[in-house]
Amino acid sequence: MSRIDASGTQKVSRYVLVGCLFALGIWMLRRFVPALCWAAVLAIATSSLYDRWLSRFRGRHRHVWAAATFTSLIAIVLLVPLAYGAALAVGEAVSLVGAFIDSAHSGPPPLPEWILQLPHVGAWLQTLWDELFNSPGAGVARGAISHARPVIAFTRVVGLQVARRIVTLAFTLLTLFFVFLNRDRLREEGSIALDRLFGRAVERMLYHVAAAIRATVDGVVLVAVGEGAIMGAVYALAGAPHPVLFGAVTGIFAMVPFAAPIVFAFVSLLLAFQGSLGAAITVAVACTFVVFVADHFVRPTIIGGAARLPFLWVLLGILGGIESFGLLGIFLGPALMAALVSIWHGWTSELSHD
Repeated sequence: MSRIDASGTQKVSRYVLVGCLFALGIWMLRRFVPALCWAAVLAIATSSLYDRWLSRFRGRHRHVWAAATFTSLIAIVLLVPLAYGAALAVGEAVSLVGAFIDSAHSGPPPLPEWILQLPHVGAWLQTLWDELFNSPGAGVARGAISHARPVIAFTRVVGLQVARRIVTLAFTLLTLFFVFLNRDRLREEGSIALDRLFGRAVERMLYHVAAAIRATVDGVVLVAVGEGAIMGAVYALAGAPHPVLFGAVTGIFAMVPFAAPIVFAFVSLLLAFQGSLGAAITVAVACTFVVFVADHFVRPTIIGGAARLPFLWVLLGILGGIESFGLLGIFLGPALMAALVSIWHGWTSELSHD
């Protein structure tokens, strides 16, 4: 009897020790957890593509070359749009500062004629516009020049955030390379460990989680890229400035539900401010139609069909994930909802058989 008690006590102590070591390891790597999660999401989302890529390689070191080249391709896909957007943003910031400095000497730029012709509002807007640039206390250019130190401090904060994101991206790509390189061994050892801890029923849950991540990538990322491309073409046809940049920003915002209208509404206002009222209305109507079709027909069909998850739970998972985990929550939220729904179906099926 004492041996049985001693054996049970040793098992409990062993599990407590393992749990404490895992908790300590996660706490130690807490700064790198986002990079590890991003690598896992990218590895799951691109697993089928990597299988095709790996089949092209032969030889003893085929896994090394396949993992290195595929990770490099992902890095190019991620870095080229970011570099292009950063270059345009820097150019726009320089031109904006120059416009503010010029306005301090030559006065503010004139408002469009259609704004000035608005009854009872045009004259009021013109007065506010003149006060915004010319009043001693509220001049934008003078305020920006006289408050240079806060602007510099803000620039430093933005620079630190950008540097952190670059470091996170670098560790994500490094982790992704090793995940691809050791994918088969990680899959086998992970399956054995989960089987010992939770039994074989957990494999079904993990299958739904992986399916939810792939479906979210297809339904959120790919649909958002399509929206950005279509709206970028609409911006170009309407004569909006920097249609490629605004199309890319629209695609990024389209990953978040109900966020794309913020961008094309801004583009519409910008066109209206430039005097192209017809083009502004065209952009607003066309982009509203694109967003309506994508959010109500294309995205629910892709995500709900592949993940076997009602789109309402996908939507709640995305919104809750963004609020809890930031941009990474776009993928972690639906994966968590898929795990919970899988557990629920497992419980209800067991009760029905009983």
